[in-house]
Amino acid sequence: MWQRFCQNLAHNKRTQIIVALVAAFFIGGVAFALTRGGSDSSDNSQNTQGRTDTTTQPQSSDGNKTQDAFMQQYGQNCKERDVAFTSAPMRMNELAYIRPLGAMSDGHVTPTDHVYVGGSDPNAADNTYPVLMPADGTVTVVAAMPAQYIGDRKDQHLAPEDHRIVISHSCRYFSIFIHIHKLSAALKAEVGTLQPNQSKLTTLELKAGDTIGYIGNTTFDWTPVDTEATLTGFITPSLYAQESWKIHTVSPFDLYKDPLKSRLEAKSLRSAPPIGGKIDYDKPGRLIGNWFRQGSNGYSGSSQNRYWDGHLSVVPDYLDPNSTVVSIGNWQGSAKQLLVNGKADPAAVSATSGAIKYELKGISYVGPNDSRLPLNSFYRGAHPTQNMPIEGTILLQVMSGEKLKVETFPGKTAQQVSGFTGAAKIYER
Repeated sequence: MWQRFCQNLAHNKRTQIIVALVAAFFIGGVAFALTRGGSDSSDNSQNTQGRTDTTTQPQSSDGNKTQDAFMQQYGQNCKERDVAFTSAPMRMNELAYIRPLGAMSDGHVTPTDHVYVGGSDPNAADNTYPVLMPADGTVTVVAAMPAQYIGDRKDQHLAPEDHRIVISHSCRYFSIFIHIHKLSAALKAEVGTLQPNQSKLTTLELKAGDTIGYIGNTTFDWTPVDTEATLTGFITPSLYAQESWKIHTVSPFDLYKDPLKSRLEAKSLRSAPPIGGKIDYDKPGRLIGNWFRQGSNGYSGSSQNRYWDGHLSVVPDYLDPNSTVVSIGNWQGSAKQLLVNGKADPAAVSATSGAIKYELKGISYVGPNDSRLPLNSFYRGAHPTQNMPIEGTILLQVMSGEKLKVETFPGKTAQQVSGFTGAAKIYER
């Protein structure tokens, strides 16, 4: 969603220089962001590795990493230096939970490329908790978020101040933070007061554990980027070109070493590996993964207002890999996330499977033995309950050439769906 923010900035000449820097990262509808404690979180680890399901970027003949779109946008003035992730992004005693990579909500139709960090008091006043630098780095840009909520849901609360901050830790590691409310005194002195959609370049150097800004009873997003790691689960990476960091997104836990790594992993709401979550599920010739409606311009979308309209994901739930979620950009005109009724294995569905039907339910998370969770509370081990009514059926047929035939039937059970009609759409990837 952040790409829409950048497009609104493009009229400003100075902004044109940084439009790629600030491109594509407002995913404003999801409620929770990552937070970790810093003062009591020390670790003397050195450079860390990316996720295990990644490949190394190609090397040029002189040994330098081949320049890709992300580095062209973000890395032009980066500094080659050793990086040690030695601070949690919030004080550990104030950090309650980390929602892992891969959550889907509202216009976040495909698995999200950031974690959400939340503080310990769900009723805390705004700007109660400091957000901390996880490692030394240079703050390169600070941007004020748009004044309006971006998504299909209505009446979403917006903070009086809301910022996106890009940090270059080195020419390999970067961090993107979103939904930071009040800025730290040091950052405020650098950029002053920003109007919605306004951004400023900075060269502010900060140390691990320094305060970046503040949040209250909401969460902030953290996208950790490792330019030497490339996710292998996107069949066509170019479809995500406007969010160039996406193919280099890694779990934040992979940036740390023990004992801090284990302490942070214990805050994750996901107990199944990978603890940090996953966003890239595509398998050639299989149903699982992300799809884009034919002619809708991939992830970028064909509409400035609802770029997610043509998105579709059929993937495991971000907390419970035994549950399957269908996330679609247009279910009766709005984005929708729905739970597949019963057990499903979209990784086993291929062209030879023919047309398949999934009955779909609303998603409601519960605790052990389907125990009800307190409102606005998040617990490790939460999972979607099957005890929800059927909201409709989706008919899917994998086709050759990475294409998928799709038709939705809101309000109908699988028995009431006999086959495709003229309303079926073709998706691709």
